[in-house]
Amino acid sequence: MNKHLYRIIFNAARGMLMVVAEITRSGHLRAARRRSPSCGREVQVRLSPVSLALWLAAGLVSLPAQADIVADGNAPGNQQPTVLSTASGLPQVNIQTPNGQGVSRNQYSQFDVGERGAILNNSHKNTATQLAGMVAGNP
Repeated sequence: MNKHLYRIIFNAARGMLMVVAEITRSGHLRAARRRSPSCGREVQVRLSPVSLALWLAAGLVSLPAQADIVADGNAPGNQQPTVLSTASGLPQVNIQTPNGQGVSRNQYSQFDVGERGAILNNSHKNTATQLAGMVAGNP
């Protein structure tokens, strides 16, 4: 009926205001019934998709962060790992071959591992892993 009616609530866990659908319920019934005097009243706002996009661009509303592993594009070629995706969707990082002293230097611009984990691959053979099953060898 009112598909463009949203509420702005304060998310104590994130410490910020968030836009939620009017029909959204609290994850915990006790928390929903409790009213804190510092929170104030709920504000209902009609947001169009353009308005929501502007709120997102201004940083007033946030989306969940996504874990990601990214090799540093400014690093020398022999210090850039290869980041692939396994058949199970986990990131597979093929690290650089170690030098004569056994040191492999790999530079990243972002190294955030998600809840499911990541595979750091230094094997030149196909290998069975506990997280991703069989993974291809690191060339």
